[in-house]
Amino acid sequence: MANPSLAHALAHALTAAAHGFRVIPLTRAKLPAVRSPHHHDPAPLPCRGECGRLGHGVHDASADPRAIRALFAAAPWATGYGIACGYAPYHLIGIDLDLKDGRPGYPGEPGKPGRPQVAGAGGATGDRDGRPWRPDANRKGGMEDGENGKDGTEAGKSGPEHGKDGTNGLAALARLAREHAFPIPRTVTVLTPSGGRHLWLSGPPGLAVPNSAGRLAPGIDVRGMGGYLVGPGSYGSHGSYRLAPGSPAWDPAPVPAALLRLLTPPRPPPPRSYRPGPPSHDPHPAALEGLVRFVRASREGQRNDRLFWAACRAYETGAGPELAPALIDAALDTGLPPHEARATVASAARSAARHLQPPEAWA
Repeated sequence: MANPSLAHALAHALTAAAHGFRVIPLTRAKLPAVRSPHHHDPAPLPCRGECGRLGHGVHDASADPRAIRALFAAAPWATGYGIACGYAPYHLIGIDLDLKDGRPGYPGEPGKPGRPQVAGAGGATGDRDGRPWRPDANRKGGMEDGENGKDGTEAGKSGPEHGKDGTNGLAALARLAREHAFPIPRTVTVLTPSGGRHLWLSGPPGLAVPNSAGRLAPGIDVRGMGGYLVGPGSYGSHGSYRLAPGSPAWDPAPVPAALLRLLTPPRPPPPRSYRPGPPSHDPHPAALEGLVRFVRASREGQRNDRLFWAACRAYETGAGPELAPALIDAALDTGLPPHEARATVASAARSAARHLQPPEAWA
């Protein structure tokens, strides 16, 4: 291939697939590289590949080498790859950790003065005692200290709500571990160009962990079913993604049970019907109007997350079809593009329907 970044990304993607991970090609902006076949449609309908064409983001993800080569052939501008979360055999959960003021000299910040680094086992960069770095909340320089960064939609936003306001995802995760008494396991850890870290954890089958941004704690984003993580060996606009020194390569550790409980929202109550009508003393319609106000009050960087959350709540109560147009209008008032607002509400409808099914239907 003429593009060395493309060949490099494809090689790493095929390696990930050989270990059972589903992958898609990504652009330098960490977005799915294959353009949607519906981008010219006046009002694109939600499609997850049923049309038979490529270009459906994470829904294109595959571990089949032939399918992966076809995806990269359709996106010769790709410089990285994404690893889809939630699928067997690992049911991958991504913990995306941001930090504003990372300690200078940490692994992944070459050229900055600060903490001395020495070669650890196999020549890997590690701590001053010669041991390779690993995420460990109980070790000085582990989860208590750290850096600042993000990945793609997974994890790819930037701005005041995402790692630029002094949030410290590494310290926040360590604090959660202490408060809820769970260990932070030694697991696959990817360093991002801006100094953040992605921790890979293996989840249980039959449980869909939702994506979230800052819900667990400021500076911590979660990637579950429907999300993806930028894979090691990818190139982004600000640099490369690589395994942390001493990190396991392709073997994510099981998610601790206490952390999994934090990642999984409680089951919603049975759906209630909502029919527009004359005012009543039932607070339910007022609560639904509050969802519209909640979306309309969104700031840039929050709009997708708040719209998704509000739409999920509406569909869980059975009022989704009636309330969806008002939620979309509220999102448009905040500046969210129409196609993005519609896609977010459609995704919320699918998510709510899935969570309302019994667990045996999730397999």
